Amino acid sequence: MASQIYAIAHIGKKKLFVGEASRVSSMWPPLLAQLNSGTYPNATLQAVWNREGGKRHFSFHLKQDLINDPDIVGMDVLDLLTDSL
Repeated sequence: MASQIYAIAHIGKKKLFVGEASRVSSMWPPLLAQLNSGTYPNATLQAVWNREGGKRHFSFHLKQDLINDPDIVGMDVLDLLTDSL
Protein backbone atom coordinates (compact mmCIF):
# COMPACT_ATOMS: atom_id res chain seq x y z
CA MET A 1 0.00 0.00 0.00
CA ALA A 2 1.39 3.42 -0.98
CA SER A 3 2.06 6.05 1.65
CA GLN A 4 -0.06 9.18 1.85
CA ILE A 5 0.70 12.59 3.29
CA TYR A 6 -1.26 13.99 6.21
CA ALA A 7 -0.96 17.05 8.43
CA ILE A 8 -1.92 17.93 11.95
CA ALA A 9 -2.71 21.65 12.07
CA HIS A 10 -2.17 23.63 15.24
CA ILE A 11 -5.29 25.79 15.06
CA GLY A 12 -4.63 29.51 15.24
CA LYS A 13 -0.84 29.12 15.26
CA LYS A 14 -0.23 28.62 11.50
CA LYS A 15 1.88 25.57 12.21
CA LEU A 16 1.63 22.16 10.57
CA PHE A 17 3.07 18.87 11.69
CA VAL A 18 3.40 16.82 8.51
CA GLY A 19 3.86 13.08 8.14
CA GLU A 20 3.13 10.15 5.91
CA ALA A 21 1.59 6.77 6.53
CA SER A 22 0.11 3.89 4.58
CA ARG A 23 -3.20 3.80 6.48
CA VAL A 24 -3.98 7.51 6.65
CA SER A 25 -7.77 7.17 6.63
CA SER A 26 -7.78 5.07 9.80
CA MET A 27 -4.91 6.61 11.72
CA TRP A 28 -6.51 9.64 13.46
CA PRO A 29 -8.10 7.69 16.38
CA PRO A 30 -4.88 5.80 17.30
CA LEU A 31 -2.85 8.98 16.87
CA LEU A 32 -5.21 10.79 19.25
CA ALA A 33 -4.86 7.96 21.75
CA GLN A 34 -1.07 8.29 21.68
CA LEU A 35 -1.19 12.07 22.07
CA ASN A 36 -3.71 11.85 24.92
CA SER A 37 -1.62 9.24 26.74
CA GLY A 38 1.63 11.18 26.24
CA THR A 39 3.26 8.44 24.17
CA TYR A 40 3.37 10.02 20.69
CA PRO A 41 6.83 9.38 19.13
CA ASN A 42 7.39 12.98 17.97
CA ALA A 43 8.51 14.87 21.08
CA THR A 44 7.86 18.32 19.59
CA LEU A 45 4.24 17.59 18.70
CA GLN A 46 3.68 15.82 22.03
CA ALA A 47 5.03 18.83 23.95
CA VAL A 48 2.83 21.28 22.03
CA TRP A 49 -0.18 18.99 22.53
CA ASN A 50 0.46 18.82 26.27
CA ARG A 51 0.98 22.56 26.58
CA GLU A 52 -2.12 23.50 24.55
CA GLY A 53 -4.48 21.09 26.26
CA GLY A 54 -5.14 18.60 23.51
CA LYS A 55 -7.62 17.96 20.75
CA ARG A 56 -9.55 21.20 20.68
CA HIS A 57 -6.42 23.05 19.47
CA PHE A 58 -5.58 20.72 16.57
CA SER A 59 -7.17 19.36 13.41
CA PHE A 60 -6.25 16.44 11.15
CA HIS A 61 -6.08 16.84 7.36
CA LEU A 62 -5.23 14.77 4.32
CA LYS A 63 -3.04 16.15 1.54
CA GLN A 64 -5.97 16.66 -0.81
CA ASP A 65 -7.76 18.74 1.85
CA LEU A 66 -4.78 21.08 2.16
CA ILE A 67 -3.69 21.68 -1.42
CA ASN A 68 -6.12 24.51 -2.16
CA ASP A 69 -6.73 25.80 1.38
CA PRO A 70 -5.86 29.52 1.30
CA ASP A 71 -5.12 29.51 5.04
CA ILE A 72 -2.46 26.83 4.61
CA VAL A 73 -0.91 27.38 1.18
CA GLY A 74 2.22 29.47 1.62
CA MET A 75 2.90 28.74 5.29
CA ASP A 76 6.56 29.25 6.03
CA VAL A 77 7.18 26.73 8.82
CA LEU A 78 6.53 23.01 8.60
CA ASP A 79 7.68 20.47 11.18
CA LEU A 80 8.18 17.01 9.76
CA LEU A 81 6.99 14.04 11.74
CA THR A 82 8.97 10.86 11.68
CA ASP A 83 6.32 8.53 13.02
CA SER A 84 5.73 5.02 11.80
CA LEU A 85 1.94 4.71 11.96
